[in-house]
Formats: sequence, C-alpha cells, structure tokens
Amino acid sequence: MNIEAWLADRNTRGTLGTQAERVVHVLARAPESASYASAREIAERAGVNVSTVVRTAQQLGFDGWPQLREELRARYLACVSSGHVSSGPAADPAAQMLRQDAGNINALATVDNLAAIRATAKAIKAARRTLVISSDSGAGPAHILSHLGTIAGHDIQLALDASTSQAVHVARLEPGDCLVTLNVWRLTRPLRGLTRLARERGAIVCVFTDLRSSPLAEDADHLIVTPIEGMHAGPSVTAVVAAVQAVISELMDDDAIRSSGRVQQMWQYLDLMDDQP
Repeated sequence: MNIEAWLADRNTRGTLGTQAERVVHVLARAPESASYASAREIAERAGVNVSTVVRTAQQLGFDGWPQLREELRARYLACVSSGHVSSGPAADPAAQMLRQDAGNINALATVDNLAAIRATAKAIKAARRTLVISSDSGAGPAHILSHLGTIAGHDIQLALDASTSQAVHVARLEPGDCLVTLNVWRLTRPLRGLTRLARERGAIVCVFTDLRSSPLAEDADHLIVTPIEGMHAGPSVTAVVAAVQAVISELMDDDAIRSSGRVQQMWQYLDLMDDQP
C-alpha cells in the first residue's frame, strides 16, 4: 500500500476538514521530507497552524504528530526498500511533475519574496565580492547564480566542496562582502554554522531556503522562501532555479550587459564555441 492509500485508509470516517486535507496532501506528496520534519515545518508547508497538524494526526488515529511521523517514516522506508516510493498513480508522471513545478513557481512570486529577490540583487551589486555556498541539491542553483552573475561582471566565488574548504572562504569575508546560502530540504550543520560565521564577520547574508522558519532565517538579512514540493521521494529545485534567475534578471543593468558582451567577445576570440556557422 503506498503512502497516499495508507493515509486515506487511516481516515476511516472521511471527515477531515479542508485544512487537515492540506496537511495530508503534504504528507502524501513529500513523505521523505515529511517523515523527518517537525510539526512546525509541516504546518508551514501546508499553510496551516501547528495545532492543525496535531489535530490531523489525532484524526488519523495517532496520539500526536511524533507518533504519526514515526509511522510515516517506517512506511516510507519500507516503500524505498521494496522499490515502491511513489505516493500516487504513475499514469503521467512527467505531466504531473510539470504541473507541480508550475505551482511551485507560482507560489514563489509573493510580495515578500519579490522584495527579497530585489534586495539580494542589490546586495550583490554593492558587495566588494560575493561568496555562494550550498550543499547537496542546492549545488545546481548555486552554480547557475555564480556562473551567470560572474558573466554579468560581479566578483562571485562558489564554494561547494568540503566544509573545511568552505570555512576558508567564509573566514576571508569582511564587512562590505556578501554571502549567499542556498539550502534545499535538509539543513546540514556546516551550512548553518558557516552562515552564522559570515554574519558575525559583517557580511550581508542572503538565504534561499524552503522554510520561513529555517534556522538560517536568524542570520539572514534577506530571505527568499522557495517551494520544493516534488511528486515522489525527493525535492524539486525548479522554483529555486527560478528564484536565482529572478535575481540574475535584477543584476542585468547596462554595466552587466557590457560585461556579458566582453565575455562573449573573448569566447569568440579564443574560438571556444562550436555553434557558429
């Protein structure tokens, strides 16, 4: 029995309200992350309060959220070991994923996020230099920000390797510098500690994360909250990439356009590209 079917079976009376159904939807669509999340994190993803998460667990026959989470984790791990991790029908997974990502991007465009995106771009423009750090699934969007931002003429360094090497880069930050931290799904201790150290060193800290209640928010001057809900086991980084692209669009002023032109002229001079007639 998959996760979605199991949750439906637990709802023996079929009387869950609208908000409780939203909680169940989060559990069914992202069982991997939900099985390790706090009630507060589930509440934020579902757009409800913590008490609703607790009541939903009780309506499903558990004493509270910890007991539901424990059973959800056991069932998810059993699905993984058996090779059945899908939480819903696989009739058209590609179309389902595209619809989910479209919803994630639409949810990204809040007033607060747009303000934080503009502020992040402004911080990068004003910075003496910018350091981008991330881990695991955040590495892809981090590469995009560093690559395109550098082409736009900004001094952006990327540190994705071992935390010891990342610490060397963070130790060089000074007031007037900028740190961008990209965190997707699980937050590692090194990423948390490095972000705090950058703040203590006087750098402007910009954070991309999937939870407004993330511990990273404590040290963020600018916080961009990106939905990461996927269709199956792992998170989707599509909305994170969209947020990065939005920052890049804010960086593209006249100076950035000239910088991009110079880079492309150098590529042409060095005959690096094989896409010309």
